[in-house]
Amino acid sequence: MNYYAFISGLPELSFNEQKKVFSTHEFKEELFKILSWKDKRVMRKLYLKCDNDNLMSYLKYGEEEMVFNDKANYTLEEIIGMVENVKNEDDKWNNKYPEYLRLFIHDYFYFEKDPKEFWEDHLSGHYYNFLLTKTRNKFLKQWSELNMNIRNILTTLSARRIGIEYDHFIVGNNDVANFLRTAQHPAGIAECIDYYEQMREIDEIPDLLDKEHEIDLFLWKWLDEYTFFHYFDVEKIMAYLFKLRIIERWKMLNHEKGNEIFRNIVHDLKSSVKLLKK
Repeated sequence: MNYYAFISGLPELSFNEQKKVFSTHEFKEELFKILSWKDKRVMRKLYLKCDNDNLMSYLKYGEEEMVFNDKANYTLEEIIGMVENVKNEDDKWNNKYPEYLRLFIHDYFYFEKDPKEFWEDHLSGHYYNFLLTKTRNKFLKQWSELNMNIRNILTTLSARRIGIEYDHFIVGNNDVANFLRTAQHPAGIAECIDYYEQMREIDEIPDLLDKEHEIDLFLWKWLDEYTFFHYFDVEKIMAYLFKLRIIERWKMLNHEKGNEIFRNIVHDLKSSVKLLKK
């Protein structure tokens, strides 16, 4: 479907955006007014990441202390209902909810995972597998696989550099993930991943914030290249949303509160490495 009027009215975005742009929440509200039924189904898969955050926050902190992301597809009541449904072993799973959420909730309560694995990684694995197997949109599939590959390659390189096991940190089941779990050295993946050397160079950046900046810049350029000949279709809209997310993330990180959050993340990562080495 052609979205000429909507896309033509969007302000142009730049990677180092300084001027105020609307939020991803505002973008979603306007977007869903004009999308076709088919394209809404595709876009909802993008917002499932927010549902993942809400599910994980609810499981870890409970209803009273969790932080709810209002950009999600499902309400808190629906998230709680999913959890109770699986906990009570109720076979009446509502098919409007993605099956991967049921699988993850079941794993969370009944699966003996590797103690070194984080539940967030476990959920990400289910989510990526869902996107790669249950999505017909070529752009969304390639974007999802790109993000999963980058995450897995950088995880492998970082873990090898500090001398810890990493196979339990790798998410998904595509060829790259399976290769990284079993290969003696990740460099072998360069034969089928043309951006491996770029990831290796990014991994060598000492400052964590600079490293994240280069990853997002790489993703931004990929979006530009992929959508160069997409003018007024849903792929152009999806790319715009991903860019908005990048801008929002860096506006948060550029403020003192963002810096404080980032320092806490680094502290948690260091603590996790110490535990894994024991």
